[in-house]
Amino acid sequence: MAAITANGLTAQGEEYLEAICRISERGEAVTPTELARELGVAPPSVLGMLKRLEEQGLLSYARQTGAHLSESGSFAAERLRRRHRLAERMLTDLLGMPWERAHDVACRFEHVIDDEVEGYLRAALHGPTTCPHGNPLDGHAATATTGWRSLVALAPGETGILRCVVDESAAMLEYLIALQLLPGVRVTVCAHAPFDGPLTVEVDGKRHAVSRQMAAHLLVEVEETR
Repeated sequence: MAAITANGLTAQGEEYLEAICRISERGEAVTPTELARELGVAPPSVLGMLKRLEEQGLLSYARQTGAHLSESGSFAAERLRRRHRLAERMLTDLLGMPWERAHDVACRFEHVIDDEVEGYLRAALHGPTTCPHGNPLDGHAATATTGWRSLVALAPGETGILRCVVDESAAMLEYLIALQLLPGVRVTVCAHAPFDGPLTVEVDGKRHAVSRQMAAHLLVEVEETR
């Protein structure tokens, strides 16, 4: 029997809710095929888990429209993401873990954090509002990101402050470190290569080529031109 987490669900069930939340935010239909790709699992196992989560009242699923989180499912997914991001802060701010490792390790911590531990973590970390990669601690506080745009949407000559790295995979973070494309830095788009080619960006006086796929995962606060 699968172990029940501090949040009353299995760790696998929580991962499904979180994945559904991510796919929905990308504006994509949450199909079993897309969920299997997102979670790296075999497609046949997805339908069984969707059925169990639907029986728990956490989502609804229809073959034509995909999976949709219920109010309680959305609450559980947001709670898990908040605790994941708090765990990342603990690992980087308190334990000194490298920025690019925190996401993967936090995936294990997030399932054992309960209300009491969350309160202590918030106090110990002095009430952070984002994870180390700039993602809002509270998903519904994402209104703070209003006006932020993906780097790929900036026109040549536009400049902004990098605020958030949406893709927290180790490979992505390691590459951003190499380019010094970190939250808080000023980045200018110099050029867009034609035919869906890369962007040329300038960071701290140095120019780099950044793929459009990567640039789509970088949110910047655009500076107003005077």
